[in-house]
Amino acid sequence: MVVNLYAAAINIILTIVYIALGVGIGMVASIYFQYTNAVAMCLGGMFTLACGLLHSVFLPKKIRLPRQFTNQLNGEIEQLRLENEKTRAEFEEFKEQILEESRQREEKIVDELKDLAHSIAAFAAQKQARVDNITPLSTRPKRTERSLLAAVQEAIDASRVEIHLQPIVTLPQRRVSFYECFTRLRDSTGQLIMPGEFLKVAENSGLVAEIDNMLLLKCVQLARQTIRRDRRISLFCNISPTSLGDETFFAQFIDYLKQNRDLVGSLIFELPRDAFERLGLTAERNMGRLFDLGYRFSIDRCDSIDVDLRKLERMGVRYVKIAGNKLVQQLLRDGVRPITGLAREFEPQDVASLFARYGVDLIADRVEDERVIIEALELDLGFAQGNLFGAPRPLGEVIAPDTDGDILRKRA
Repeated sequence: MVVNLYAAAINIILTIVYIALGVGIGMVASIYFQYTNAVAMCLGGMFTLACGLLHSVFLPKKIRLPRQFTNQLNGEIEQLRLENEKTRAEFEEFKEQILEESRQREEKIVDELKDLAHSIAAFAAQKQARVDNITPLSTRPKRTERSLLAAVQEAIDASRVEIHLQPIVTLPQRRVSFYECFTRLRDSTGQLIMPGEFLKVAENSGLVAEIDNMLLLKCVQLARQTIRRDRRISLFCNISPTSLGDETFFAQFIDYLKQNRDLVGSLIFELPRDAFERLGLTAERNMGRLFDLGYRFSIDRCDSIDVDLRKLERMGVRYVKIAGNKLVQQLLRDGVRPITGLAREFEPQDVASLFARYGVDLIADRVEDERVIIEALELDLGFAQGNLFGAPRPLGEVIAPDTDGDILRKRA
């Protein structure tokens, strides 16, 4: 910029000199040579113009500055360059410091959340053990298969088949929208027999169908009670392929449901995925009969999200449950997607909407960690279930009869 100003000053000075010389020549021509004023002006103008043309032709394209001035400019430019590099280095150091502090804060928060989650889980387990009057498994005498079978049979004969309820909540509000019904047996001493214990012997002895049928009837009775109080709360009730394929029981069960059509919105029948995909003809036909009555179904214990949404829609499945950590892993990191008739790729955030397009809601199941919920919210999931929101609790802790025989939900 300084060079340009210097060159401009020289050009202006030379221009003034050319004009002065032209005026002088015109005056000499008029005074000494007695030319007319017009001719004198023409001679002066021509001289000025000729000087301008010669100036433009022979003027150097680059004007050399004094060496001292050039050295001074180069020194100032070098100083500016060094200061710029210093500023950039300080900025990079500051950025790294901020990132490191952010990483340390994030790690600290994650560790605190882990500790809090473990503490809550331990407290919930201790509370549940006290409520259910369960002797800790580590100190409880191990039952033999014969004694366990006798205890299961005796619990069934004495109608000590209980319903425990676990909430299914909406996200992000965490408002209870459904309850899932779980089967629990209680032996003669009052201790609970958990499914992990009784299912194996019950399956081998053919008692599973009897337990499932008792649970179904209890769920229907519970739905009959709850419907009078709050129609917004629905119950997920497990139904086994054995019950669906039992013509004698199912004929009576479907007749009862026909007489109580107002239960349609309060009961959702649930099957494991592997059982759903291996349904026999009789069980599939009876499932269709329930669908025709207006009942809907849920599929749980999904190890993968690669379900066929077209089949689910056709079979009346309206809910799919998959463990929250698996759901997040498969959608965000493994790239697993459901099966559809659409020839396009879907982003992880679009999968919940894709399920909804087929009339299916996706539920993050077995949620134990707040981090899973944070990622589930990023995936736009609408429902979640797990001990983080409440472990399965006895029916009497969740709802209780009032003076009119109705039920009231207790505050969690």
